[in-house]
Amino acid sequence: MKIYPQQVICKHCDSLYTRQSARSGEAARCQRCHAVLYRGSWLSLEQWLALTVTAAVFFIIANLFPVLEIQFHGQSQATTLAETTMALAHSYASPLAIPLALLIIVCPCLQILLLGWVLWHACRNKTAPAFAPVMRLLAGLAPWSMAEVALLSILIAAIKLSGLVHITTGPGTWALLGLCLILPVINHQDFHSLWRLKTLKEKRG
Repeated sequence: MKIYPQQVICKHCDSLYTRQSARSGEAARCQRCHAVLYRGSWLSLEQWLALTVTAAVFFIIANLFPVLEIQFHGQSQATTLAETTMALAHSYASPLAIPLALLIIVCPCLQILLLGWVLWHACRNKTAPAFAPVMRLLAGLAPWSMAEVALLSILIAAIKLSGLVHITTGPGTWALLGLCLILPVINHQDFHSLWRLKTLKEKRG
């Protein structure tokens, strides 16, 4: 497959441009529709990988530790994200269990793993195996990763139940908050440097 890393196409009007260098904080816009074409990356590959590893740690904590603990008449019940999804699967809203699991567990997990895979090789000045399919999959997963939906649902449930029972947020909630803050950062960096590295490796090969 021929790759043209110096060319960029506007997603809105399909105008073709030659990529110019952009400093951190700068944005290149389409001359026809004024949409943002790309932004200057403010993270190095090593920093990008470090944040991705941090996101992985937050993701593990968010899925292994309770997000909420409910106390009622001396009894307490704690639940994790996975247990919440399983409980939904056994309720009247069971058709929503699979989409929920995909949006808040599967998609973020794949994003973190695939991005970490590509960045780990890039930091070693190598191209990750199956680079192009992985990058296309990352682009397809971006709109479907909705960890913030899970966090918002947890907060709404905690507020509604706080008048009836005693609610305590667990480590999973705070880890989910950290994940919601980091995921947009690592997913909205400029991927041009990764494609350019692949092109340079192919030319040398």
